[in-house]
Amino acid sequence: MAGAVRATTSMAAGDYAENHLSVILREPLGVIGVVTPWNYPLLMAAWKIAPILAAGNTLVIKPSEQTPLTTLKFAELVADLLPPGVLNVVNGYGAVVGARLAEHPDVNMIALTGSVASGRAVARAAADSLKRVHLELGGKAPVVIFPDADLAAAASSLRVAGFWNSGQECGAACRVLVHESVAARFVDQLVSEVRELVVGEPLAGKDVEVGPMVSKAHFDRVTGYLERAKKEGVRVATGGGALDGPGYFVAPTVLADVPEGVESAREEIFGPVITVETFTDEDEAVRRANDVPLGLSASVWTENARRSHDIAARLDFGTVWVNSHMVLASEVPWGGFKGSGYGRDLSIYALDDYARTKHVMHNHGR
Repeated sequence: MAGAVRATTSMAAGDYAENHLSVILREPLGVIGVVTPWNYPLLMAAWKIAPILAAGNTLVIKPSEQTPLTTLKFAELVADLLPPGVLNVVNGYGAVVGARLAEHPDVNMIALTGSVASGRAVARAAADSLKRVHLELGGKAPVVIFPDADLAAAASSLRVAGFWNSGQECGAACRVLVHESVAARFVDQLVSEVRELVVGEPLAGKDVEVGPMVSKAHFDRVTGYLERAKKEGVRVATGGGALDGPGYFVAPTVLADVPEGVESAREEIFGPVITVETFTDEDEAVRRANDVPLGLSASVWTENARRSHDIAARLDFGTVWVNSHMVLASEVPWGGFKGSGYGRDLSIYALDDYARTKHVMHNHGR
């Protein structure tokens, strides 16, 4: 962000009206209120802090009450680098501190990464003061696999993209739509990959790939989804519930033969769970992929270049990968459509979100 702010682009200064020189200035908004989630507490703070400061703003950040320590430590580490009052950390619950940031008349913008429910609450609270709102909310990423796809590569990719951070990831590859002609073969390959995942305490060693749910409440939420899926007749290909022993561990799970429209295929579970549905043709695949209220990310798997361009353009998601999933870079934007919110993290697009444009016109006629 420090480099990007020195290389921003804008329309050229010029006489757009006779004898009047127009200059476009980019200004900071002022005070930005920030609310960050528990699943990537330091990373999400960095995604917000960097462009906000680069654009010349100050901020008040409220980390999740479940994971506040890394944000507090970061503020301690940079205390001698920033002027007093530029970076402020306030702890508390979202319903109290987050709501106050969203409604406070001296806060010029509220930026939140979190759940859809939290986004709605923040947007409502911000409405009275008409402050800007930047929302990066949940996802239910479809993974559309066509018959010509490299099934082994797709299964291998989903081993990471579906279960990274124990599936507590808004862009997780959690909803597979695979062509019926290759569905059985793909499920076998995916299950084989998932059964090799090492579950355990994250500090136990570098081989551990899947840790616990963040809390008892979230553990109960995820296992509740799995119990209801079983009652709906969804087939458990592997996993399907809690692991025996201490801690809030959920077995890496693949739910197969998932009917269209069931809860587990439409709602964000936010745990180590992948659902698998089948489709018969491209139009059905696109329709069903888009038929969810969230629109953060998706992926398309095919060796047909024309198809990959066409399908990616028709998917209603802010990021669409082709033959990969969950690959991020700081230079490109991250953000969604529909219920996944608006606003962009990363890239120069985040700088645009945290700045305002001013047009200054000089009459130089003589």
